[in-house]
Amino acid sequence: MNATAGIQTAWKKMGFNCGLEIHHQIMTEKKLFCHCPAGKYSDTWHAEVMRHMRPTLSELGEYDGTALMEFKTRKEIIYRLNRESVCTYEMDDTPPFLINQKAIDIALTIALAFKCKIVGELHILRKQYLDGSIPTGFQRTAIVGVDGEFPLSNGKIVNVIQLGLEEDSCREISDNGHRIVFMADRLSMPLIEVVTENTLETPEEAQEAAMQISRMLRATQMVRRGSGAGREDVNVSIKGTTRVEIKGVPAIARIAALTDYEAHRQQALLGLREEMLKRGFKAGDRPGRVIELSLDEIRPNHPDLAAAKQVRDSVRAIVFPNAKDLIIWPLHGRTFADDLSGQIRVVACLDQLPNLLHTDGPNGGLDEYDLRIIESETNLKNDEVAVIVWGSEEDTNTAANELLDRFAQAIVAVPNETRQALKNNRNDFERVLPGPDRMYPDTDSPPSEITDERVKAASKNVPIAPWVREKIYREQQLPDDVVDLLPITRYAPLHDKLVDNNTITPMRSGEVLARMMTALERREYAVDQLSIEQLEDLLNALGAGHIHREGLFDLLKAWTSTPSLTFVEMLERLEWTEIQEYQITTIIQEAIEIANGEAPRLPENLFRMAMGHAMDVLRGRVDSRIVLDKMKQLIG
Repeated sequence: MNATAGIQTAWKKMGFNCGLEIHHQIMTEKKLFCHCPAGKYSDTWHAEVMRHMRPTLSELGEYDGTALMEFKTRKEIIYRLNRESVCTYEMDDTPPFLINQKAIDIALTIALAFKCKIVGELHILRKQYLDGSIPTGFQRTAIVGVDGEFPLSNGKIVNVIQLGLEEDSCREISDNGHRIVFMADRLSMPLIEVVTENTLETPEEAQEAAMQISRMLRATQMVRRGSGAGREDVNVSIKGTTRVEIKGVPAIARIAALTDYEAHRQQALLGLREEMLKRGFKAGDRPGRVIELSLDEIRPNHPDLAAAKQVRDSVRAIVFPNAKDLIIWPLHGRTFADDLSGQIRVVACLDQLPNLLHTDGPNGGLDEYDLRIIESETNLKNDEVAVIVWGSEEDTNTAANELLDRFAQAIVAVPNETRQALKNNRNDFERVLPGPDRMYPDTDSPPSEITDERVKAASKNVPIAPWVREKIYREQQLPDDVVDLLPITRYAPLHDKLVDNNTITPMRSGEVLARMMTALERREYAVDQLSIEQLEDLLNALGAGHIHREGLFDLLKAWTSTPSLTFVEMLERLEWTEIQEYQITTIIQEAIEIANGEAPRLPENLFRMAMGHAMDVLRGRVDSRIVLDKMKQLIG
């Protein structure tokens, strides 16, 4: 068995399962349900609005668990509004406009790219969010297509459950204590959501699947680029657990490491559960007691406890029976105490870390003196562990209840929850995982019919899949970096056309359209200002030998600043006119004279210096190999 097969077998034994929810903003001028411009970001605001969120009953008369959790946080939510990118719709003071039809057409094209079956009628639903990121308390969303697919490099077919069209949320600016601040410029920008089945069996498969989706989206040329335009949610479970969502993964390249960590964290939590059951804990138990610590006559050594006593904050001890070594149970590089800390950081808003101390082992943050204080005030028994929290009366009360609930959950199973990715590829609690009660129809938005004619029109914009082009480009013996870049650019159809017509070699076309254009884009030259027709003229001339590779990069740089010029006009501006052989010889002779006048210290430097002077004049007009040969003849 080779190493790869062994790794796959290990993940299969663990029962690793993963699914993806890939969100990406699409390229429209307007937002999804109003006429405000999309993609207009600014840190300037002209007004602030404050809101408090409250949960509402679903159509079945039930509350969503996530909404109830968010309500416990008692957040004061501030929205900063820029009048150029926000209207009364975003603040829920006006009903939605009719849905952006351009956004529907783009979503149809993307759904067809993934071979989805298209719905006959688009229905808008409301998806409840009480984290403050959407002022209405819900996101408007719609299913465009279902039952799609795409391949992985190992031949596996990944099923796409659905492709949706929905509005984006606000940008978070800060979140401190009970106050969270958002910028509303991103709010209601159209985005698509690609949801896969939970059939990805290794972290590497999960990462590759996300990359395949991302490459297809980019190949359509209908999605936005840049920071924040795309976000990935990753659902992970192993044998014996249910879904845990890692929310807002900031980079596809981190998915393998993040899912690896989460799978091992869940495995460790199953071990914790097994240990708790061995100790006699039972499902349904809520063991533990809460004790208010007075600390009236004693000054603790720990600075946070001393500060809490000074400002008369509440200090509570949550005492868990038979819990020695459970609070410090290792969770693949973190501990159960870290999970507890994350829960009260979010729900009780105790976000100044450390936000808890404990008596389980030497790393709980308490010295011998403080330990004796805690043991005395809680009457702690040998097998008991105390967890200490401090803050306002309400916050410590919320924290105590959350700790009791989380300890009780550990007896039963790995909880369904949404977790946020950390910089070290670990994760922390974000919120309870939403349930089906969060979705209900939007009575403010009429359905949109999806006609056969509309689907047919959208199908004309579906690109050749990147993985199909990659195979073709490898057969053309293009370098790996070109194979990787070219299929997801707007230049791929031009490359295919020119190569099919034998106008230019695949290598030369790929070098220009993939390497040069990407390098210019990364240096922030406006390459998108150059039309495909302009680039076709350039590559035709390059293939015919009328211009040459040397100097082409400089030509393109100059052309991006004057894109109104035709190719011929650009050559005239650069003085890349046709040149006779006798002129080439004269220019090379002059270059040699200049180099001699510079008195090179070493004879071999004369050739290099003369070549540089000659190419300054001849670059792009004459093949450098011709200049090189003639230079050798003249210098001798």
